[in-house]
Amino acid sequence: MSAASTTADSGGSADKAVRGRAMRRFTANRMAVVGAVVVFLLVLLAVFAPQIAPYHPNDDLFSGQRGVGPSWEHWMGHDHLTRDLFSRVVFGTRIALIVGITSSLISIIIGVIVGAVAGYFGGWVDEVLSFLIDALMAFPLIALLIVLAAVMGPSLTTTIVVIGATVWARYARVVRAEVMSIRQRDFVTAAKALGAFDYRIIWRHVVPNVLTSVIVLASLQVGSIIILESALSFLGLGVRPPTATWGGILSDGRAFILRYPHIAIFPGLMIVTTVLAFNFLGDGLRDALDPHQKATTRGRT
Repeated sequence: MSAASTTADSGGSADKAVRGRAMRRFTANRMAVVGAVVVFLLVLLAVFAPQIAPYHPNDDLFSGQRGVGPSWEHWMGHDHLTRDLFSRVVFGTRIALIVGITSSLISIIIGVIVGAVAGYFGGWVDEVLSFLIDALMAFPLIALLIVLAAVMGPSLTTTIVVIGATVWARYARVVRAEVMSIRQRDFVTAAKALGAFDYRIIWRHVVPNVLTSVIVLASLQVGSIIILESALSFLGLGVRPPTATWGGILSDGRAFILRYPHIAIFPGLMIVTTVLAFNFLGDGLRDALDPHQKATTRGRT
């Protein structure tokens, strides 16, 4: 067996050992496992919403029976327009996860690019981009979202874009700090000595080494994004009615909170459960992938 083969086998064994230790740390964290299971069930609920929901979310099926409470036939009762509340909550799960995951991907792309460029090049580039990051993080996020959503108009696309384009600063700050450390390492120096272009070094050698932190932050931030989407829908600036969203259902239930409290209770419980599940999952991933990290990298709400 050649020396190269031996080295490759050793590297593969080391990687497997690291993954094995991370998996054991994750499964030993009961709350992380619970969070992962709940997230998995939510994904199934979103994917198979048409098969799970007994009715179309916008169908008026119960004329003259507004706000009827939960029953064996209609688990969450009816809303103020006599629509099946369980069906609307199920379809609202799909919207919540679409916005949460897609907006998170947009913010990851922007944040990683800005953070990697700032951390790698330093100097005036870092000063300009760091000023932009600090300014965005200092501005009240919900106020910025309200202004942008009001200007662009309520829709699913608008909600995804405005959230994704405004929550990337935390990714940029985390990536920048790690890249500033990584750029001093020997493999980066060697790549420069071999004549590799800076951008090739960033994307081939530097960025892969910060993905662990990005994954952890993303799992924590999805829950925060779902809260933001719900807030925009609650204010009438998110997804347009009659599309079922948790925030929209909450807004509908606000006017009937005393007469039909179940209309607001069930979507509220779904929001709380989903956010807690993603937070537990993110905490578990953080502890499993980087057990020495003490600070919690949570997204702003």
